[in-house]
Amino acid sequence: MEIKLKIYGESACFVSGGGRQWCDQLEAALTTRPPSDFLESVRGHDNLLLIFNSPSGLDGIKQWLARLPAVKSIPIATGRKIKLAVRYNGPDLKQVAAWAGLSQSAVIDLHTAVEYRVRLIGFMPGFPYLDGLDPRLHFARRASPRNYIPAGSVAIGGAHAGIYSVGSPGGWHLLGQTQQPLLMLQHSQAARIDPAKIFALNPGDRVRFVPVD
Repeated sequence: MEIKLKIYGESACFVSGGGRQWCDQLEAALTTRPPSDFLESVRGHDNLLLIFNSPSGLDGIKQWLARLPAVKSIPIATGRKIKLAVRYNGPDLKQVAAWAGLSQSAVIDLHTAVEYRVRLIGFMPGFPYLDGLDPRLHFARRASPRNYIPAGSVAIGGAHAGIYSVGSPGGWHLLGQTQQPLLMLQHSQAARIDPAKIFALNPGDRVRFVPVD
């Protein structure tokens, strides 16, 4: 395993090469024993951007990594367990069922049978990439994206499930709709901003979809 470090701007470092599991455990290390002057991290699919309060060179980060115990021994935080009610009336449910060779109710059963893990937040503020989608529902995204998808649309794309946090263009397949807001901008104007109040989901959270009529 070759860990790669790259300076980004004056006060950030891009860390890659360890894979998704390694990044999960490195995030846990950042919570319990962060490097000097550490501010925050931004998670990618299999990488991390480390942001510092002041310029930080590669040597300091390498020394911090060297002082850590074996990263694979660091326990991963389990995150919160969250249930989201979904009305499965999406415009692509019928097509997804046809591709999978299943009934629409069977697709819903597959989609609701697992506990998903929020891998990262990206694409737009509050949009969760969810690990755990049944392989029978892995389909490439639409060749031609829709011009507009409403907020709360529950979707699948490639190997991930996801939820559109705001109305936007998008190319994922729409299975249903949740009324749970994922982005609550009214909390962004506080004197002391708490990201947990702005975003309904955070990396590491566990999500179950619950079908409703």
